[in-house]
Amino acid sequence: MKIPRLIVSLGNPLNLSLLIGIAIVGAIYFYYVNINNPHRRINIFRRNRLGFNNNRLMALFVELNPNPLFQFNLNGKITFSNTAGFNMSHNNEIVGLSVNTVFNGLPDFDFKDFILKGKSYQCSVQIKDNYYNLMLIGVPEIGLGKIFCVNTTEQKRIEEELIQSRTNLRNLSNHIQKLQEEEKQKISRELHDGIGQILTSIKLNIEAIVSESTDYEGKRERFRDITKLVDTAITETKEMSYQLKPRILDDFGLVPSLNTLCKEVSKKSGISGNFKSFKLDDRLSPEIETVLFRIAQEGLNNIVKHSHAKEFSIQLFKHPEFIRLMIEDDGVGFEMDKIHTDESKQKCMGLININERALSINGKVTIDSQKGAGTDIIVEIPLEEENA
Repeated sequence: MKIPRLIVSLGNPLNLSLLIGIAIVGAIYFYYVNINNPHRRINIFRRNRLGFNNNRLMALFVELNPNPLFQFNLNGKITFSNTAGFNMSHNNEIVGLSVNTVFNGLPDFDFKDFILKGKSYQCSVQIKDNYYNLMLIGVPEIGLGKIFCVNTTEQKRIEEELIQSRTNLRNLSNHIQKLQEEEKQKISRELHDGIGQILTSIKLNIEAIVSESTDYEGKRERFRDITKLVDTAITETKEMSYQLKPRILDDFGLVPSLNTLCKEVSKKSGISGNFKSFKLDDRLSPEIETVLFRIAQEGLNNIVKHSHAKEFSIQLFKHPEFIRLMIEDDGVGFEMDKIHTDESKQKCMGLININERALSINGKVTIDSQKGAGTDIIVEIPLEEENA
């Protein structure tokens, strides 16, 4: 049977379309088999090789990291440690141990919950003679937790040295202040009992000569002038003695001394001042009384020099556990954030002295001031030793 010529003829549009379709399919097949697939396989190979190299680099980085690194599972068991981690723990069999066993002092974590919820925790621990900052992180994607450690032993040593240095400086400052107070007390006593009495004797003798003399009115007048000069010397000597160490503080205590101090400052400066004390019927230790009196002196000195105040007050409260001294004024005040600027350093030396004196007996100072609204200084001294 003969196939009709029209069917096999290329002039037939259907045959031509079929041949073109077969050619296109063949070309696509050839492209995928001979061009695309080899390239894809090469790309996959390169990608796998790159990932493998990255993993090797990461593993090498972890292994060579000077900081200890650990990995733990849902049960809180360590599954990996780098060389620094082994060296830190001094245990080559650390893998398999519990995290809480290796790091004493950690809370009792629910490690499964910690990892699956991606929590984190930071703390400091001591292992042997070294100190470390720990960062625990849960990684839910891989079902593991990681521990990053940073050795802070050197930093801790420096901090302890700074603290010790600061303590030594404070102890030295306290010792110097005590020596100064003792020296002031000695000079004050010598002024009051020595020079003061000598001047008083001179005055009495001159007055006796003046009262007994009947002749030479001009000489009597000269004696009167000498008496006035002696009176001035006695007054200044008493003032110097009081400034160095008021006898009233040793003889009668803090309350009468502060009351007298307020009156004298108010009289000399023209600033209205008052003093009140509450629940302070007994004497305090000489050290506490001296420190509080010096703080009050420094505070009033600042008020007179810098505050331009019209009124000031000092209040003293005694509580079962501490004693509180409050110094207030209605002066110009200052901005607290500018207290340490170069312009304010000279003015703030008094505040620094107040703070150092309070710290010398474990006290604390609170300063509240606003521009144009006056200044409040609150000093609290613990009385544990006093009660004991």
